[in-house]
Amino acid sequence: MSRVGALWSSGDYPQIATRFESIANDLLATLGEGLTGRRLLDLAAGTGNVALAAARQQAIVTATDITPRMVQLGRTRTATAGMNVTWALADVDTLPFTAATFDVITSCFGVMFAADPPAAVAEMARVLRPGGRIALVNWCADRPTDTLWEPLLRRRPRSPATADPNDWGRPQVLAGWLWPEFIEVASTRRPFSWDFPTVTAALDYFLTASPLHAAALAALSPDEQNGLRGELSARLTAMSAGDVVSLASPYLLVTARRR
Repeated sequence: MSRVGALWSSGDYPQIATRFESIANDLLATLGEGLTGRRLLDLAAGTGNVALAAARQQAIVTATDITPRMVQLGRTRTATAGMNVTWALADVDTLPFTAATFDVITSCFGVMFAADPPAAVAEMARVLRPGGRIALVNWCADRPTDTLWEPLLRRRPRSPATADPNDWGRPQVLAGWLWPEFIEVASTRRPFSWDFPTVTAALDYFLTASPLHAAALAALSPDEQNGLRGELSARLTAMSAGDVVSLASPYLLVTARRR
């Protein structure tokens, strides 16, 4: 398994994905057109929120992910739901499909983690037919929650060689990547919040369910883990209204059409 695949196998991503089901429906609704019979590719599909919703709308769906565990979970989920979805293990930077195969490409908090964003955009353009549509959901770059995770990033800084996922949430940066191959680029900021009954529930959720946070925590010594938990708990308390935690985390919904 690749290093990236191992990273996304950490934690308990299905717990995270459950909270994104309404966003997946929002993504498909934004396309504003029927999906019946359309060939749709869902990139970095996770456990299949978008793929399942699209299949229910009678699209011909192919879903990919770089993580074998996600492919297995997604395949089981869509099959259990009685939906015909083709699953494939694939990196968004090097897709195993011929040119102009798909009518629609989607990704919900997935392609934004591509190691090489220009390569990922080029691959989307290559496998999408002329006039085809893309619809992407990416975290906004200026989320209030960014300051919450500063103690974690301080202990486990991102490699300089790694692309910044937040660039996918910067409309001007993203438009620059898309412009050579896409037209009608539009982005809309949408609200989302992480809601928990207590600070402890919020902290336990992120550090055990989120693959990125769980992997970073596991790489620390026990003393470092305890120190991190203390800092994060203090920050969550400061950001909360009493015990209840509601963390605003807006996302960017992006659509474009292939030239």
